[in-house]
Amino acid sequence: SSLTPVTPHRRRTSTRQSVQSFERWEAPGSMSADAARVLVIGPYDLVTTSVGTALAARGFAVGRHPGEATLPAPHPAGGVLLVNLDVPDSTVRVSHAVRAGWSVLVLGRQSVPERTAAAVAAGADAQVSRRAPLDALVDKVGELIAGRPGMSDDERNVWLTVHRTVITEVAAARRQLDLLTDREFEVLQRMERGQKAVEISAEMTVAMSTVRSHIRAILAKLEVNSQQRAVELYRGTRRHAERRARIRSRMSSVGDHRS
Repeated sequence: SSLTPVTPHRRRTSTRQSVQSFERWEAPGSMSADAARVLVIGPYDLVTTSVGTALAARGFAVGRHPGEATLPAPHPAGGVLLVNLDVPDSTVRVSHAVRAGWSVLVLGRQSVPERTAAAVAAGADAQVSRRAPLDALVDKVGELIAGRPGMSDDERNVWLTVHRTVITEVAAARRQLDLLTDREFEVLQRMERGQKAVEISAEMTVAMSTVRSHIRAILAKLEVNSQQRAVELYRGTRRHAERRARIRSRMSSVGDHRS
């Protein structure tokens, strides 16, 4: 189905014109970001440029937002914010955008479904895989601009279930990590940095047999059968904790700014 362009003209523009139209939003003194019906948050890379070019080719007023700056209010007639989930603190950006009144479409990787799930839990209206054809993404933007739901209730519930599962697994992993002694936790941290048992033994000035005993205890307490799985569990839990800390910090700074 064809989309009704937001700009006055209804014909498709050429690829060259589309690229120029998208890049003009980056130029100093160009039309302000709050005039855009679609803003793209992401690094100025091939993905962001391709998305912006495809949207401009379909007649959307589109611009790129760096992400660090304050997010403008959406267009009076409604606006769509497209968030590349590869940007840092993408879930925080989704949450802020939803509260600001934007319809949010997230662009995620199939290999990292937990990011998309977290974004949906934060209020994202729709999601599209980075591997999806650009036409599918543009059509999804059109649906949101037209005020239609970006996903069905069933699809949203699937993503929310994924998010709850991740939260449950992380909580369980953190409880397991709490079972480690200080020495065992230090050994695990050194394993995560890529150190071998002989290096750990030398740097901690303990016998190899003691290091091996610590490693066996770590695997048993974390209920894994390899050092690699123990490290993966630790990294996943650490990333989640760091992400939550960043979210709390950013939310606190926003509250301080508003007060």
